[in-house]
Amino acid sequence: MKEPIIQYKSSRWTGLNGETVFQCFVYDDVQVEVIVENPMRKQTVTNLVKVTIYKDNIFLPDSYVKRDKHIVTLPPLSTGRITVPFKPAYEAGYHYEISIENEKVYSQPKGFPPRLYASRRNAALIINEPLGMVTSNPGLTITGRLISAENGEGIEGAKIGIYDVRILRRDDLIAYGVTSKNGVFTISDVKSKALRWNRRLRIYAKFFGDDVYKPAVSNQYTVNFQK
Repeated sequence: MKEPIIQYKSSRWTGLNGETVFQCFVYDDVQVEVIVENPMRKQTVTNLVKVTIYKDNIFLPDSYVKRDKHIVTLPPLSTGRITVPFKPAYEAGYHYEISIENEKVYSQPKGFPPRLYASRRNAALIINEPLGMVTSNPGLTITGRLISAENGEGIEGAKIGIYDVRILRRDDLIAYGVTSKNGVFTISDVKSKALRWNRRLRIYAKFFGDDVYKPAVSNQYTVNFQK
């Protein structure tokens, strides 16, 4: 008879509250929960259980992210629970594999149950409507605020670009600034090369996005310049 081995029973992604999750935000705290059991009636069993987490890639092989090792000892006819904390650092899908004594016993499929997907948070970019007519001196000043779409809190330290809308070419970046503590920004002396032949600008603001928040674009406004 072979040496007794702990048996894999079930596993899932959970939040810290213990509820099953299939989606989260980047940098949220989640965990892999693994349930194992000892089917022996009279013997206590001790085995090595490994949980390996991978990041899903579309065109390249999946990337190794984390591996946890647990020495598990179970009395006869008992079950045990293992949790592996995880904090996804990229917007991507994630899955895990489980092995007992270096033998793979479970690999999370691509279909059902769903793998974990971590996404960046949504942001909202609001600019205060500028005056319809401004003078070239002192020029145009754009003010606004970048906030979290989830809770309305300001987003600090974000780069905001001001764009001039072009019809036959790519929109032109004509100025940029950085948000303050409350997500507020003020960008002064906004001008465009297009003013050489056209005294009207159609502008909008754009947040370029980062590792936490997705890009965001404001409404467009038309501004006329007086000489």
